[in-house]
Amino acid sequence: MGNNVENPQINTAVYDFCVRAFRTTKKLLKLNIKLHQDDDSNHDTVREGNIFLFNHFARFETFIPQYLIHEATGAYCRSVAAAEFFDGDERFSQFLYSIGVVPNDLPDLFPFLARELLHGHKLIVFPEGGMVKDKRVIDERGEYSVFSRSANERRKHHRGSAVIALALDAFKTALLHDYAAGKYERIDRWAEQLLFDDVEELMAQAIKPTVIVPSHITFYPIRVSDNILHQAARLFNRGINKRFAEELIIEGNLLFKETDMDIRFSRPIVAGNYWRWWEKRLLPNVVHRFESLNELFALEPRAGHWGGRIHAIGMKAKSNRLRDAYMHSMYEAVTINLAHIASLIVLRLFQQGLRRISCVRFHKMLYLSIKLLQTSNYDLHRSLLNPEEYSAIIDRGSIRLEQFLKTATNMKLLHVESGEYILDQKLIHDFEIDEVRTENLISVYANEISPLSKVTRIIENAIARTDKVDTRALADYRFNDQLLAFDWDYQKFQRERYAEINAQQTQTADANWYFLKSKNKNAEAVLLIHGFLASPAELRSLGERLHIQGYHVLGVRLKGHGTSPWDLRSRSWQDWMNSVQRGYDIIKAYSQVVHIVGFSTGGLLALRHAENNPNRRIKTVVSVSAPVHFRNKNMVFVPLLHHANRLVSWVTEEGLVPFRPNRPENPEVNYQHIPIRALYQLQQFIDKLTANTVTINANVHLFQSDKDPVVDPKSVDTLEKLIQSEKMSVTRLDSDIHGVVYRNIDNVQQKICASLL
Repeated sequence: MGNNVENPQINTAVYDFCVRAFRTTKKLLKLNIKLHQDDDSNHDTVREGNIFLFNHFARFETFIPQYLIHEATGAYCRSVAAAEFFDGDERFSQFLYSIGVVPNDLPDLFPFLARELLHGHKLIVFPEGGMVKDKRVIDERGEYSVFSRSANERRKHHRGSAVIALALDAFKTALLHDYAAGKYERIDRWAEQLLFDDVEELMAQAIKPTVIVPSHITFYPIRVSDNILHQAARLFNRGINKRFAEELIIEGNLLFKETDMDIRFSRPIVAGNYWRWWEKRLLPNVVHRFESLNELFALEPRAGHWGGRIHAIGMKAKSNRLRDAYMHSMYEAVTINLAHIASLIVLRLFQQGLRRISCVRFHKMLYLSIKLLQTSNYDLHRSLLNPEEYSAIIDRGSIRLEQFLKTATNMKLLHVESGEYILDQKLIHDFEIDEVRTENLISVYANEISPLSKVTRIIENAIARTDKVDTRALADYRFNDQLLAFDWDYQKFQRERYAEINAQQTQTADANWYFLKSKNKNAEAVLLIHGFLASPAELRSLGERLHIQGYHVLGVRLKGHGTSPWDLRSRSWQDWMNSVQRGYDIIKAYSQVVHIVGFSTGGLLALRHAENNPNRRIKTVVSVSAPVHFRNKNMVFVPLLHHANRLVSWVTEEGLVPFRPNRPENPEVNYQHIPIRALYQLQQFIDKLTANTVTINANVHLFQSDKDPVVDPKSVDTLEKLIQSEKMSVTRLDSDIHGVVYRNIDNVQQKICASLL
């Protein structure tokens, strides 16, 4: 059935089918679409917004927002597309009409869209017009403008959305005035003209404000490698033009190579706020001079028509101001990622005349920029909020940074030479609009955040401050990373599938890292490592005792602990070792002498860390109740249970017996459930540690309860035989509980303090 192009209607059956098809396609593609509505206010934004504005970087994104908004609200969306989409294939143009898309040259487009908005449809507009491939939206004067392919020059963004919103708000104001004045015949006339069956329906819409929601779509990462779409196009049409080839390369990779597509809503803008109070008083008189919405939306004044002239002049000035406001808001909603920051740093360094920079210094600039941006109000990509990802920049190497550098190197924008990044002259070359995405992605990324003056200043400040950030200041940032990591890990394991086990946990003590700094800046330092199933709170009282005695004290949180048993189930013993290493890297910035104290599994980790770091900075290692042998002989079945769980993981992700109930001595500190996989990791670690002699270039002090109900006291004898150190002592404690340090049984805390002297 054909669609009337002068008054096209949405075919809800086709629209609903497309929503279902999109939902399926989204699962098949490696495009991770995330519509950010993390709180109730954002949900209200989607539901109450009328006109949604988006930036435009790829063709396929033109058809995505309306389906996401429909999924969130159930509302059908109108969108405006370039007229070229409707040329040629009539069946395709009819399909576009049926799913709410109309061409930008539709006769009487503005009044048509206003009617649609009054009938409860939402409107999606791309005010940039054509695709902004270089993402350059700021001109040399710092004003908003974009390149127009048709005009072959830079121009202002479209203000059509502002015109629609302002005129619609003026119309609503007049309706409300007439209703209040009892002039119902005018309302009846408008209801009939606008095809409302019921006047009350029209007035219900008139009461609502006209709300513009600026939104931003951010793709990350952008890749320029070849892909299946481009290969197919070359196979069937070897003469494809440069523009089409570039779009296939970039947009094919966005679709097929696991890209994050973050859609964020900025602060809603109410069009009515742009009318002054006295103008609102005049609006009904002005509106009443028009017989139809077509006249109301005509910006050119009619000859001899005073009201029309005021309308035209006022609308033009206000729509310009409103347009600038929503473009500013739209660009502020960008999701900032590592490539943005790295690109801006590279360009700023080049502009400063720098042509080479040490990799270590560049990584420090990048890391410092991230830490400073975390204190801003801008939206950061999740990889910049998860310390496990971004802290790798100055740790062991970042996968995301490597991907960025690989792209930049392939484009010949920079390369690595003798531990330095060499910046190439190509960074500042001008490229045609259809070349820039495949020739200079650094420019594209930097352009995307250039409208955010505060962000660029923060990054420039990081560049200037990098060499002034000493080791202690850097260590403080690293400590902050660990505090953030706790929140990240905790939130990750709060989903519904984890609720049953989480609800049974009883720990109430603060499970995060702690850093107790001595007033004496040159004081010795102590690194505290808690035990299996516990948290830093387990050794907190010991740490406070040591701090009173003048030490710097850092309490480590082993990965998987203090959050959820499910978190611990996902970790390996190497993760625990990495936690210890992070703690050591932080504390060594504060002291030339470090003592390491570990309880239970933390004791084994302390010994292993000292063995891996045979420097003289580690003076003492204290291991309390470290498990080598267990009282519970069922530990022998742990590998069997673990492998059985893995065997059935293809049927159920949880496995046969994912957890074993636990009755902890200190329920306010420990988990109530033991992950079988974590027990297996512990056994693997013990086997690794005890396979060979443990050589430690530090004093070693071993403590063990003689009646420990968890750890077989023979464990300390095994360790004594395994360890080779300059000085070693063994102290046996009179206790029938395992958690001796937490309860300070047999004055063990005082004995530990004495062993550090």
